[in-house]
Amino acid sequence: MILEAALMGLLGGTARAAVGLLKAMRTNVKIVWPYALLTICCSAIVGVTAGIIFDSDLKISLIAGYAGTDLLENVYKIIFRRLII
Repeated sequence: MILEAALMGLLGGTARAAVGLLKAMRTNVKIVWPYALLTICCSAIVGVTAGIIFDSDLKISLIAGYAGTDLLENVYKIIFRRLII
């Protein structure tokens, strides 16, 4: 059960990264590939971790992987903006 939950979390995290890339492509935003690859790797790690933590329900693991990655990306943007200003 833990392996399945980890895989669902991985899927959720990777889906979040894919949504971000698609959004960037549609709006003609320049994609910074090192950042994109880092985001995908972090998404996978967060997703797997969330899947292991919430292994009671596979749907929760999937959602946790997606939401956890979204949270990390927004925290990164807040910190990065403070460093620039």
